Amino acid sequence: MSNFPQVHPQCLLAIGLALAITVGSSLVAYAEQILTLQAALSLAQQRSPVLKASRQDLRASDAQRAIAGGAYLPKVDVTETFTNTNNPAQAFGLLLNQGRFTAADFNTTTLNRPGSTENYRAAVTLTQPVYNGGRERLGVQMAEIGQAATAENLSHVQQRVLFTVTKAYYDLVMAKAVRVVSRDTVQIAEANLKQIQSRFKGGLTVKSDLLQAEVRLAGLREEAIRADQAVRVAAIGLRHAIGLNEEVDTANPLAVEEGRTLDLHLLVSRALDQRPDFRVLSAELRKTQVGVQMAKSAFLPNVNLQTSYELNNTAPISPNGSNNYVALGIVSLNLFNGMSDQAQVQKAKANEEKVRELMEAKRREIEVEVVDAYYALSAASGRIMVTQSAVTQAEENLRIVGNRYQSGLSPVLDMLTAELAFNQVKQNRIHAMYDLQVGRARLDLMIGEFHQTGQGDR
Repeated sequence: MSNFPQVHPQCLLAIGLALAITVGSSLVAYAEQILTLQAALSLAQQRSPVLKASRQDLRASDAQRAIAGGAYLPKVDVTETFTNTNNPAQAFGLLLNQGRFTAADFNTTTLNRPGSTENYRAAVTLTQPVYNGGRERLGVQMAEIGQAATAENLSHVQQRVLFTVTKAYYDLVMAKAVRVVSRDTVQIAEANLKQIQSRFKGGLTVKSDLLQAEVRLAGLREEAIRADQAVRVAAIGLRHAIGLNEEVDTANPLAVEEGRTLDLHLLVSRALDQRPDFRVLSAELRKTQVGVQMAKSAFLPNVNLQTSYELNNTAPISPNGSNNYVALGIVSLNLFNGMSDQAQVQKAKANEEKVRELMEAKRREIEVEVVDAYYALSAASGRIMVTQSAVTQAEENLRIVGNRYQSGLSPVLDMLTAELAFNQVKQNRIHAMYDLQVGRARLDLMIGEFHQTGQGDR
């Protein structure tokens, strides 16, 4: 008989589940990345699906430039045609092309009723454009402008993505700071509740004071739960903004940095010079101007060279056949096309004017965005100073009111109100610090200087 105790199967299952949870937790903890803001931005450059998609647009514009350049090169076509006909004129020509026409074929009966005639034609045709109203040159210009516009759009998307990552990073930093404040406030409320319970047991306070403190503590605990939830949501937001699958956390805390003197008018001017989305419209304007020239090119002559070499046989591989070539110089001029060419010119000019108006609208929009970001940053800087002194005052007020309550000189409502005020001003300071960091990033974005570091060279 074994000396080892019998283990119930359910116990084994519970042990297995516990081990699985422990190992899984270890793996998650191992996979979690602690990132600085700079590391998060660097990873986003590599992993962001939005950036990857925009880079494909750049590849497509490069391919479009190659397509446009190909208009200068000759076109070579190979064709193979099988013909079976009893049409007298076609049969006559096929016999000539095959080199099989004889004197007997001049017989009127044969000419009028040739019977079934077959021909296998293989041909190579080369066409070399010489001049087509300058459309080849204009096509290359449009493709090059398109390349520039795509590059500017990629820069615009990149700055937007990096700003989104920066904001998501500080969202998580702020959520963690709020969670710390919530937990600290719960601890303060718990300590005050113990004092009230002690006074209640000693008959020094009434039941209502105890109940108010308990209700207040329950509310703070609920607030702490919401703060925990906000941290989890912000962590997921940062992970997806970067484009990662593993869990992430922040290494940088909210900090107050020394402010910089900014000139609003200079910022607006720089934004109009540097904003990639404004440059995209500028490139679109140049493109429409080339489009007007392209539409007008329909009124200019076209000159092309063409040569063809062909084999005509009675069968695909047959000695009964002949070969020939033809070389052509083709000059054409469009004299009238139902007024559609003039309409195309009018359409191109309308598109040009449309882009001009869009540029004016974008200019006004940029100015508003820069001004808004400038004053939001200024307000955040002012709030930093206000909240710093408010936190110190609220902390001292809570200490004084707590002592007065303990001495029986203040009602419990004063102490609970002091708790609430202390919690509120600490959270106000966190939000002011968050607005300062995000406000700087937003101003950099609005003037088109949000790069890898997240700050321009102001």
